[in-house]
Amino acid sequence: MNPDTVAADYNADDNIEMHHLVATHNDLKQGNHNGGHAALVMSDTNKPEGLFQRLIISLDEHRSVKLLMRQWGPRLEFVVRLMLLATFFDDSFRMVTHFSELTKQIGERGCLQRLATMSSPALVSVIATAALGTGLLAQCSGAICLLALLRPNGATAALIAWTIAQPVLYAQLSNTAFVAESLSLVGGLLTLRAHLVSDRKACGAGARAQLVGRLLLPAMYIYYAGRSLFSALTLDETSDLAVFISSLSIFVINMAVLIGLVIGSMLVAAGFKSRLVALLLAFVNLGYVFYQYPFFRFLSFKGGEWKVDEDNMWMPHVALPNDVTAFDFDPWQIYDLHRYYFFLGVSVSGSLLLLSQFGPGDHAAQKDEVLLPIVSRAQD
Repeated sequence: MNPDTVAADYNADDNIEMHHLVATHNDLKQGNHNGGHAALVMSDTNKPEGLFQRLIISLDEHRSVKLLMRQWGPRLEFVVRLMLLATFFDDSFRMVTHFSELTKQIGERGCLQRLATMSSPALVSVIATAALGTGLLAQCSGAICLLALLRPNGATAALIAWTIAQPVLYAQLSNTAFVAESLSLVGGLLTLRAHLVSDRKACGAGARAQLVGRLLLPAMYIYYAGRSLFSALTLDETSDLAVFISSLSIFVINMAVLIGLVIGSMLVAAGFKSRLVALLLAFVNLGYVFYQYPFFRFLSFKGGEWKVDEDNMWMPHVALPNDVTAFDFDPWQIYDLHRYYFFLGVSVSGSLLLLSQFGPGDHAAQKDEVLLPIVSRAQD
């Protein structure tokens, strides 16, 4: 879909318009003509506060921020929506190219493992094929429809259902990181659903969906906060001074990460300064994803074929069955895990950017939060 076409269809009543992204207040004074250049004049009650506001005001002196948002807002909305849907497109491609392998995985190591011991392999294969085919249809059709803004009600419902079913289907409920990221992804889908489905918004269901989505968004960060706490409390005792200083530094870093994640998660869940916090968390998460799962670094084209860098590639953190170890995975499977978690992390960042874009909703401590500061350009 052409973003310019989407922009042309937007109007004041459109549910997917960015709500209160730039503040508009009546106490802004209109500037005077000054040498043919626009001048920024603010009332005494609206003096710039904070580095972020000063930067935006400085930008507005050269180019109208409101004009930029009118021009680039629809394009940014499309990019954020694409980020949210990235993991569904990637997983759909994986399911098409590895359908038989994934069917076998569900039957032998997934939720059908116990059924395989009590019934015929043919029946298990049929059930696994049907389940995986349904998931493929839900992901592919739902992602395409949401990207094109077609039938958002059914599309979001299909993607939410598959996101919830996937950890169960692959027997990954013990993989806390995967479950937490899936919950954050569901939160992003609920946030998008609240703004795309107009009839739900009219009857108040949209506000409730946005509330639930906002409460689910910090799930991944609560998990990382718990992991930081566990790392901080499990340091080994030592009598070596250098080792002690190193351990103390790790403890301080883990505690700082813990405090930051807890405060950020609480602010997002409460809807207080949630747009700015979600924006910061989204970029932090992107940096972490590019550092932890850089699948593009492990792939190269040599001798007429694609190869993975086995020497520099590491095994990502995933929950494994008791009888399976990291050594049972071949390099391509490890590479595929990196790619999967990379796009899952990108989608989680997209979920946070949706909150930053649309706001926390009606059921929030600060429902009218403005992301960009108050700016006004003078008229000639």
